[in-house]
Formats: sequence, C-alpha cells, structure tokens
Amino acid sequence: MMTAERDESYARLCAAAQACRACPRMEGRRRLLGSENGALHPRVCFIAEAPGRLGGDRTAVPLAGDQSGRNFDRLLAAAELERASVFITNAVLCNPRDARGRNAPPAAAEIRNCAGFLAATLALLDPPVVVTLGAVALRAIQAIAPHEATLAGNVGEILPWHGRWLAPLYHPGPRAQIHRGFARQMDDFSRLGAFVRHLEEDWADIDPGGRA
Repeated sequence: MMTAERDESYARLCAAAQACRACPRMEGRRRLLGSENGALHPRVCFIAEAPGRLGGDRTAVPLAGDQSGRNFDRLLAAAELERASVFITNAVLCNPRDARGRNAPPAAAEIRNCAGFLAATLALLDPPVVVTLGAVALRAIQAIAPHEATLAGNVGEILPWHGRWLAPLYHPGPRAQIHRGFARQMDDFSRLGAFVRHLEEDWADIDPGGRA
C-alpha cells in the first residue's frame, strides 16, 4: 500500500474511532487513536490494555505521562527501539474507570466493541512483529486470529501468529512487577530488540510465511 493511501485509510479509521459511542461508561473519554500512536510503517506494534487515567487519557499519547509510560520508555531503550519507529495501541481505545474514578479493567463487552478497530489497525499497518503487553491484550487478539499462547507460559518467546510474529510480554505498569520484576522485563525487551534487528537483517531466513 502506498504511503498516501495508508495515510488516508488511517485517517478514516481514526475518524471512525472518534465517532464510536458503543461503550456507555466511556462517554467523555478520549478515543486514543490518532497521530500520536506512532509510525504507520512500524517495526513493531505494541498492544497494551487501555489508556491510563493519568497516562494516555490525559496526554493523548499511548503509554506516556504516568509510571507505566516512564517504565515503557526505559523498556524501549533496552530494546534499542524508538517511539518514532513503532506503533502503540490498546485492546480498548478509551480509559475504563470504576465508580470512584480509578483505572479499572475493561469489560469483555468493551474489548469486543473495540475488536474491529484493533483488527483494522493491524491489517492496515501490517507490522512484522506484534507485542502484547499483559494478559488482556494477549486475549484480545484472539478475536483476530486464534493462538494458544499464555502470558505466564510464553512470556518473552517469539511465536508465529497470523502470518507475523507475536511476543507476549508483561505490561509496563507497576502492578505487573509483582509477577515479572523490572530487571526481567528489561531482559525481555532486550531480547525483543535483538530479534527485530535480526528480522530486518535477514527476513528471508525466518519468514513465517503467509503474512496478511
């Protein structure tokens, strides 16, 4: 797809996301899909859970402005990746909150309502590597193409999925460090970066075939 055509298609997708009113508790929230998500020819597409109240919902930049964002920047540096070369999105494009206004997990219905936007984003950008950040994102991509990966069982592995490569990693938020310490997350991202560089150096030798 030519750059201008991709730009136009992405603009239409963003407009559709901004117009979406499928989830009642997301009314008034930012729909986090736009120019700040990253490159439209990305080396890697990262999928997190949902924009944070103090992060993407406030800054309009995915994984930026809160502790999760600060951690993510350190992890990207460990992978030797720059934001300008990747794309960052979420399983749910709006910030879900509980009755007290705190960040809350997205409901299953909210994930289903956003599934079409996630599928369209991956189809349009066609990234060679998809990284899910956390269990919610890993489950969300099941609606696009099935897989048998689990976060606990496959963290840090590089798996063939949907004609591309899938890397299940932990979310950069502080709570995830209970299960995966930050030093281990840094190692995970370092290995991810090495794989991406190898992929770019010699795609033909490790092509999973049938990229969509």
